[in-house]
Amino acid sequence: MNNIKLNVTQMRGREAASQFQLARTLERSGDYNGARAVLSGVWSALGERPAVDDLPADLQAEGLLRVGTLAGWIGTASQIAGAQEFAKDLITEATRIFERLEISEKVAEAQTDLAICYWRLGAFSEARVLFTHAEENARNAENKLRVLVNRSAVEISCGEFENALYLLDRAAPLVEIVSDRSATGRYHIQRAVAFKKLGGVENLDRALIQYSAASLHLTEAEDSRYLAAVENNIALVHLELGRQEEALSHLDRARALFVKLKESGKVAEVNEARAQALIAKGSFAEAERAAFDAITTLERGDEHSLLANAHITRGLALARMGNDKAARTAFQRAADVADEAGDRRAAACAYLAIVEELSRFLAVDEAAKIFLAADTRLDTLDARVAERFRNCSRIIAERFLQSPDERLDGFLIGGSIEEELHHLEAVLIKRALDQTNGSVTHAARRLGLTYQGLAWTLENRQRQILSSRKPRHHRRKSIIKRKSL
Repeated sequence: MNNIKLNVTQMRGREAASQFQLARTLERSGDYNGARAVLSGVWSALGERPAVDDLPADLQAEGLLRVGTLAGWIGTASQIAGAQEFAKDLITEATRIFERLEISEKVAEAQTDLAICYWRLGAFSEARVLFTHAEENARNAENKLRVLVNRSAVEISCGEFENALYLLDRAAPLVEIVSDRSATGRYHIQRAVAFKKLGGVENLDRALIQYSAASLHLTEAEDSRYLAAVENNIALVHLELGRQEEALSHLDRARALFVKLKESGKVAEVNEARAQALIAKGSFAEAERAAFDAITTLERGDEHSLLANAHITRGLALARMGNDKAARTAFQRAADVADEAGDRRAAACAYLAIVEELSRFLAVDEAAKIFLAADTRLDTLDARVAERFRNCSRIIAERFLQSPDERLDGFLIGGSIEEELHHLEAVLIKRALDQTNGSVTHAARRLGLTYQGLAWTLENRQRQILSSRKPRHHRRKSIIKRKSL
């Protein structure tokens, strides 16, 4: 009898191992429905734990990883709220089992998939930490390539484009070793995105070359999902080059492919890109409708960074239409969503957009506060954001210089734009601290900043304010410890 039970268990284990391997292959090729069908014997619905407890520990972990990873992809494809958290929980459990079993290659794979979930949620710091651990655990070329390519996406999201290219340069030798054409295609996509983000005609030409290489590999791999992504991204390059009609043509092809694949999340991304193209073309009402369609879809899911960008694009369309009140609401919504996700760069860009598009309707001190809110969220400045930042600083300074209010004499010190803005920042912070009895927490709230943002400014740029005030007790840290991964 014991032998019979052992044989049944072995057969169940071999069958599960075969199913998990097939599901992994289908998921990596973008066939999420096929992967889900293969896993139907252990998993029935998103949000339900897979039935793997009767399997050996290594197969339990593999089943949890397969379901968790697939749930993350399905969640982003269909914009399902809570999908990323569900995926994170399963992948975290799988990671711990693999760690206990000391299977480092599977630990690296699981940490990579977990990092991707955090990246989708806009939690870039957490994603970076996980990718670092994954790279330390990875041994084979396929795993190392996957870690570096996906980690470059986080660096791009943070505006660290040179860092992204450095990671991809490190990945280049691995491309020659790995035979997976889809993986090679994705590598070229990431190089193209980094070049596109760097900007400039030369880099945009490089991006188009990389997209052409990606298209060849993805066509060979019959990877229609990433081929659709290439069409969308080529459109964005043409948009940078001022070729709106060509951009719209590529976007139409991308949208048709994503609709066929029933990927509502990607359709929303295309709609947001289409709104950008329509704004450049001057079709503001049509752009606003496209951005609104993207927002409607993205609000159902967890990808808050994408949602914040869609709100910014809608705000731009509304501002160009002359609907300033609605535009201000859209930009503020973008900042709030980005802050909630921890995407400081997107939040800063939303505040910069208010200054760029609506400063003429704002009181001078309000415009300055908004600029300060953007400044404290910008940890680094890529070329494009730096240009916008300097443009906004000129707008604020010119508003002060042109104001007929004689009280401005008390603010101006007769210095350069940068010196005037530094002085103004100090004036606003001092006033907020005075109004809140020296509380950094409450002053930050009045200024529209986070506590961390204002504290950083005081420590790094306005130290004279701290030295001139009475010492206060340090802000208490939360007694609730963050749950470790």
